[in-house]
Amino acid sequence: MKTVIVGAGSIGTFLAASMVRGGADIIILDLPEVAENLNKEYIEIKTFSGDSFKVKLKATDDPKSLKEVDLIIVSVKTFHTEAAVSAISHLKDRVQAILSIQNGVDNGLVLERYFGKDKIIGACCLEAASRIDERTFMHTMSEGTYIGELDGSITPRVESAVKLFKDAGLKAEASSQVVSAIWCKWINFAAGAAVCGLTRLPYHKALLNPHSANLIAQIYREYAELSKASGVVLNDYPGFEVKTISQASPEDAIKLLQQRGKDLEEKGATKVMASLARDLIAGRPTERESIFGFAVREGEAKNLPMTFTKYVYALTTAIEQNLK
Repeated sequence: MKTVIVGAGSIGTFLAASMVRGGADIIILDLPEVAENLNKEYIEIKTFSGDSFKVKLKATDDPKSLKEVDLIIVSVKTFHTEAAVSAISHLKDRVQAILSIQNGVDNGLVLERYFGKDKIIGACCLEAASRIDERTFMHTMSEGTYIGELDGSITPRVESAVKLFKDAGLKAEASSQVVSAIWCKWINFAAGAAVCGLTRLPYHKALLNPHSANLIAQIYREYAELSKASGVVLNDYPGFEVKTISQASPEDAIKLLQQRGKDLEEKGATKVMASLARDLIAGRPTERESIFGFAVREGEAKNLPMTFTKYVYALTTAIEQNLK
């Protein structure tokens, strides 16, 4: 399966490296300076356990050079989705499928506009990585990837995509509830990004503190109400029990989140922080529109207050605007 990964950020590069190591035919599409750097030398992937591997990647900065492609994996920041997907729209009739492993739930609207709904398969990727330097990346989380058709069916192209991940040594499964998984990932990311971005605490400390844990739980509840109004049923997944926490009492929700923080601390995952929070702290553009803004606008359309999310959206917008 010839695959294009659009975007060589931390997770895009990690997936490309893992898939190449597993024998896949992968090419990365990114900006000229990024593609040039990737084509020069080996990329090294490290893990918390001390393991590491090096691979040589192929990259291009020319979308038009991409002709025979089976699968497209979109891995750019959400504010780059429109430009990235429009640049490869000439592949619409050539690919079997396009999927997004991005944060948020609104990226599918862009994919549908350029490729049509029939080309999209859903994916919820629960892998995480961070950049150590230009050539070295740390694999920070591995909770698997869920892939499925948006209508809940399991098709040959879904099974092929799952095999691509599994051959890379990554956990993956075909899912009849992939839309739920995508929403749950969005909810968990939004809550963690909100608290880590505003407090500058690493994720495990935000979970351990009862005040910040309470805010995380409140955001869970607001997004859960939005999912219900949107006809999306939530479930629990390893590392983010969205259904259980959103339905729990405030006291029980805090206890569950604090236990998650303790588990992360015991694993040595003490530097984990949502990418939006890292970007906010570093003064870089953030994905706040897809993560918070979209929720606020959808909530307004469905007459939901989204009170805590509105405050988070306003505060992260003010911080980002004043860091420019």
